[in-house]
Amino acid sequence: MELDFERLYAPQRTGLGFTLPSEHRGIRSAWALIGEWLVSYAVGQHDGHASLADAHDWFWGGEESSRLGPAVADVVMPGAITSSREVHALLPYLLDPASVATRRSVIRDRVAPHERVARKKSGAYYTPGDVAAHMVGHLLMPASTRPTTWIDPAQGSGVFLRAALALSPDHEAAREALYGVDIDPFAAEATAFVLTAEDLLLCPDGAAPYERWHRFRRNLATGNSLFLGQIAGGLLGAKGPWRITEAFPEVLDGKFSRVVANPPYIKLPNHPANARLHEIHPVTGSLASADVSPIFVELALSLLADLGSLSVVMPLSPVVSSRSPFPQLRSHLARSDGRVSFECFDRVPDALFGDDIKTRNAIITVTRGTASALTTTPLRRWTSRRRSLAFEAESTVDVSDLPQVPLLLPKIGTTWEHALYKTCFAHPARLANWVLRRQAVPLTRARSVDNSHWSRMVALAPTAYNFLGLTRDATQADSDGHDSENPVALLSFGSAREASAAYALLASRLGFWLWHVTGDGFHTTAKLPSYVPAPTDGETIERLANLGEELWASARTRPLVSVNRGKRTVSYPTWIFGEVIDQIDGAVDIMLGTDAAGRLAEWHERLVVVDHESERIEKVKRKIG
Repeated sequence: MELDFERLYAPQRTGLGFTLPSEHRGIRSAWALIGEWLVSYAVGQHDGHASLADAHDWFWGGEESSRLGPAVADVVMPGAITSSREVHALLPYLLDPASVATRRSVIRDRVAPHERVARKKSGAYYTPGDVAAHMVGHLLMPASTRPTTWIDPAQGSGVFLRAALALSPDHEAAREALYGVDIDPFAAEATAFVLTAEDLLLCPDGAAPYERWHRFRRNLATGNSLFLGQIAGGLLGAKGPWRITEAFPEVLDGKFSRVVANPPYIKLPNHPANARLHEIHPVTGSLASADVSPIFVELALSLLADLGSLSVVMPLSPVVSSRSPFPQLRSHLARSDGRVSFECFDRVPDALFGDDIKTRNAIITVTRGTASALTTTPLRRWTSRRRSLAFEAESTVDVSDLPQVPLLLPKIGTTWEHALYKTCFAHPARLANWVLRRQAVPLTRARSVDNSHWSRMVALAPTAYNFLGLTRDATQADSDGHDSENPVALLSFGSAREASAAYALLASRLGFWLWHVTGDGFHTTAKLPSYVPAPTDGETIERLANLGEELWASARTRPLVSVNRGKRTVSYPTWIFGEVIDQIDGAVDIMLGTDAAGRLAEWHERLVVVDHESERIEKVKRKIG
């Protein structure tokens, strides 16, 4: 292929980290030609049957196709299998050099081995367009009267920058104010193609495609964002720390009014300057060796102007994890000037990154120049049929005054939840005060642990979803076919009556709500009993013990058996026995002096049903009731 790549595609200013190793020339040239063809198709320049030469000629506005050589000039892309509108929507993903893949397909080896290795190494996966639009839309409210500059420090193929260009009210100003950095040398070129297509659709008249491409390309750098800081001279991260002004000197203070990102989720790669990360990012730099994404949040804050705002999408860890550096990151965010919000997203029935990428996620937004507040949302659930529900505005409440915040962030969104949470933590006794011993033992071996005292125990399953997996009798699980070797938490109490009362408290809607708002929506942790309030008077303990025994007598008759890899797990759902649960909730209300039972029942129904227009709704409601 006779293509003068540097003459055509090298950025028109220095300092952007542009390199072209000889072994990459062919593949970069091929992708550039494909990029031109896709842009021309996306904007309706042809019907999908044009040759590479036709698209190249159109893109450069002349006779550039004569330089391609006959082996390439006459290549006609395969017949169109979709519309130009769909190509436009998918353009950032079509311009990813790796094959179309998701986290799950990577894990299950459904992509070529070298591409699988590349994806795992980069930790980069697609950001859905509606997620990018949601995040960018938040950053555009309220409208700013000041010039707005955008940066994505892990821009990939430009999904966020495209959303910023498309949604910004001042298109002319936005096209000059979009900046990006990515460690992948091809990312800058792919992003320039994506932005060029968007610009042509927004403003068909004007500069030629190649002129628009170069205008966007001059604001896209190839560098290692992990080493972005206030120390100069690191050759855009290749040798060590560097400043953003080395690439973009016109950004005089190195600050941007809008920062948006989906950072990579990978272990810290080997680099000669790793020892200096703590100088650049003092909160997370020395603690994020297992996952670099927290560093990008700290980086985003450091790039943010005084009156700016940022939005970063990540796994749910910054909200729920007790592993360093996440508690330190939460504290750092809580000290930020302005409003800090955490939007929380469950992974089922649908997930933020689509059905095939089952991760729980958080979108962190910081808005400086506003009244200080720290808000969260409930852990949102939705179905793929009603995906728009994931992005509907919800009421929020400031949680900064609640106990243990920000080390513990309750995922709530209403004033009644705020009041109930505060009441629970103000209560003088906790269920943890009753627990004499906690052991992690497979249920199949639970009887041998303390066979003579099983009546004083409650087994708590390691995971949960719509109910906590609670068992009062290991022999019952044995007889129902439980043979899983996954350990459960065996909680030992002072008496059988205390164990029955504890079972009732954990099975209550309050117990489930506390698990849901303090945890990750899946795992049960050793800390849960320390959050659940417990009675201090004998009358309430006896009342709860009686209800607990009544509940277990019913639950043990309705075992739920699930099979995973040939092993059976037996659980005993309690939420289907609504009348007994109502009585337990009423006793808990009296204990706390609250009136939350009705609201907790409504909350639980909304959580379990998810889609109120589903054909299954009446069946689910009957179970809840």
